[in-house]
Amino acid sequence: MTQYLVCDLDDCLIKTDALYEQWLVLLKKKPLLFLRSILWLFKGKAYFKNQLATNTSFQAHTLPYRETVLQIIKDFRREQKGLVILASASPQAWVDAVANHLGLFDRALGSTAVQNIKGENKLQALRTHIGGSAFSYVGDNPADLALWEHATEIVAVNPSVLLQSKIKALNKPTQIVQDHENPWRPLIKQIRPHQWVKNALVFLPALAGHKILNADVFINCLLAFAGFSLSASFVYVLNDLLDLSSDRNHHTKKHRPFASGQLSLKWGLVLLPALLLGAILLSLPLPPQYAAWIATYLILNAAYSFYLKQSVVIDIIILSMMYTLRIFAGSAASSVAISEWLLSFSTLFFFSLACVKRCTEILRSKNKITLDGRGYRQVDYSMIQSLGVGSGLLSVLIIIFYLQSNDVRALYQNPAALWFATPVFLFWISRVWLLTNRDEINDDPVLFAVKDATSWGCLLILAAVFGVSL
Repeated sequence: MTQYLVCDLDDCLIKTDALYEQWLVLLKKKPLLFLRSILWLFKGKAYFKNQLATNTSFQAHTLPYRETVLQIIKDFRREQKGLVILASASPQAWVDAVANHLGLFDRALGSTAVQNIKGENKLQALRTHIGGSAFSYVGDNPADLALWEHATEIVAVNPSVLLQSKIKALNKPTQIVQDHENPWRPLIKQIRPHQWVKNALVFLPALAGHKILNADVFINCLLAFAGFSLSASFVYVLNDLLDLSSDRNHHTKKHRPFASGQLSLKWGLVLLPALLLGAILLSLPLPPQYAAWIATYLILNAAYSFYLKQSVVIDIIILSMMYTLRIFAGSAASSVAISEWLLSFSTLFFFSLACVKRCTEILRSKNKITLDGRGYRQVDYSMIQSLGVGSGLLSVLIIIFYLQSNDVRALYQNPAALWFATPVFLFWISRVWLLTNRDEINDDPVLFAVKDATSWGCLLILAAVFGVSL
């Protein structure tokens, strides 16, 4: 009699849940239909899944597959023990796509428009195909107990302690696959606290206005920094949930927690409201204008994630505006006005850094004509480079004009010393673009600067220059 190895798909063969992923695809591609999709649930899970499969594009080749489970299947086939079946509650179209991509399965069973094959339903569907033949089952969910009760061998993938106790009670040959890590590490990685260094820009208006030593101003700036950090992490989580497919095709983003499967997508449903609530609570003690800038930041990011990310040049402008919005938020929180000089400089300077980010992505996608999830082509590199270098040098020109203004004489006792800041900025911007052209800058120029000893040296020189000029 033929022996079978039956394997589940979601959170078992793959390190993610296809249903959640495709629902997020629908949210990004067809947001209005996403709202209507909630009504599909009232017609049952089978109908919901079928509609989701009909209205989204499923990319089996980008999914994060679990190597330990793949090896079990390969070993079974190599030893010619029998046939391998992929059986999942996911729609039949998705299950077929995975089976065809891997080429390891003899049959594929999935949910139809009228039946959600999970638990007992999956067992019945399986019996229809294999009759009373013996089978081993690879699963991960309590619903799989219905199949494990009839299986000759149990393979449980990352089962909970409670599920392990229930499996043990079945008293059958069992293999436990444990390959998940403590969620706290990928959780921290996902909210990206290392990116919070950008939010130090909220201190800039108070620093430029020489008000940072005021206790109330400093405390408000700290609250603004914390609130903006949580808001930024909210955006990082949302972007990563919406960009799973394109991130998996990226040279470095494929290692992000959601894209790699290190962190379950369900954690995203916890992180999003928690981070947003934290940002709201931190904004309550601050002037209402601060909350308005936070809201502007979130709305602009939503527009960027859903619509503007693939718009050439516009996406660079949006990225540069994200930096400037932090300065506006800091001004609102500290009640210190922003000078037109600071706004002019920051607009051009951060546009240049945004161009660095895009040029790096183009350089590291040399084998592709276009960038995944972007509107750029390889031929655009020289143009983006020219825009970035030009705007960076213009930002230095703004500094030169500022040094000749009356505002400098009003704020500094020794304004002539500030001229020494000009060559420092010229050097730093020129060096960053030189390294960009050599492909020696990582995806984020700000993070590069934080880790770069030369950049810290430039910062110390600038601090000394401003200290002498006071």
